[in-house]
Amino acid sequence: MSRNGKSLAYYITPHGFGHGVRSCEIIRVLTEMRPDLDITVVSTLPEWLLEKNIGRRLEIRPVFLDLGLYQLDSVRSDLARTLEALHGLMERSSEIVEAEKEFLERKNVGTVVSDVAFLPFEAARSCGIPSIGISNFTWDWIYSGYETLDPAWKEIVAWARDYYGRCALFLQLPMHGDCSACPVIEDIPLVARKAQKGRREVRRALGIDPDRKAFLVSFTSLRLESRAWERLRSIEDVLLLYSAPLELPLPNARSFDNGGIRYVDVVGAVDGVITKPGYGIVSDCLANGTPIIYTERGGFLEYPYLVEEIERNLSAVFIPAGEFGEGEWESAIRKIDALPPRSPAMRLDGAEVAARKILQVVENGTAVIG
Repeated sequence: MSRNGKSLAYYITPHGFGHGVRSCEIIRVLTEMRPDLDITVVSTLPEWLLEKNIGRRLEIRPVFLDLGLYQLDSVRSDLARTLEALHGLMERSSEIVEAEKEFLERKNVGTVVSDVAFLPFEAARSCGIPSIGISNFTWDWIYSGYETLDPAWKEIVAWARDYYGRCALFLQLPMHGDCSACPVIEDIPLVARKAQKGRREVRRALGIDPDRKAFLVSFTSLRLESRAWERLRSIEDVLLLYSAPLELPLPNARSFDNGGIRYVDVVGAVDGVITKPGYGIVSDCLANGTPIIYTERGGFLEYPYLVEEIERNLSAVFIPAGEFGEGEWESAIRKIDALPPRSPAMRLDGAEVAARKILQVVENGTAVIG
């Protein structure tokens, strides 16, 4: 089947925002390098997140074919609901692949990229077009961490691993786990965003005193104990910044959603970030040398790899989950404030490297690019 070479389908898992943010950064670079490249984003992530981070409107196809893990909140996973949904997807996998194959053929797509849904790899293979995976993990590896809790996960792991085996080229990001389900792996640098505005400029735009201590609370939601809010309210000399969908009903907290400032610019302007380790926020902190106060993330296999990079490259303080949920943040804030600043020495041009490799595949019509 002929392909015009100027149409690309980019699949993005809806799990969290980290996959979406890094994918958007790669897509943004792709559109700069090849303005004529027709890109369709296939994802159920919010359209505002995609368009805000890409900086332009693209065709978005909201198809549910990947879920990652369902969450009870920003820290805890809902494994029972996830397992049930994955079994439903597995039962419908042939139907889903056939629908994607029809889309790829109708759209005359020449290359498939996925971060990191696995069903699109079979759709691409069926169409005879190259596929590229990009991530620091594959879902079969993440799901394997739950096999001891419930043997039903073993079937899911085998299913996902089988489909990853159809990926023609996997671009492996730093802080990675076991991606061996993909037969051809190539390492690339960190995909990360560097702040474009300086600290003083950002603080002036948000009406924050340049000398006031400010921390970004980077979660989509929080479940805290009732007394936690009083403890956080008592840290009066510290401003807690946040962005929707998170809400912090505190007098010493402020949303920056209406300030016209990019998220990564806020990361670069604060004294630290309070978060659970996820690829997106950790990458932003690494790119900007921003200290991190972090808590636990349940049994997610990616967690220790991210923590290792945090501790090696950034000023960091850990808060156990119990203390975090009780609002015992002040001690960590005082500790992080006393630590010397650190500037990680690492390559941050992963988006450019990935975009060039994708364009090589687009031009050559094959993922075997050397």
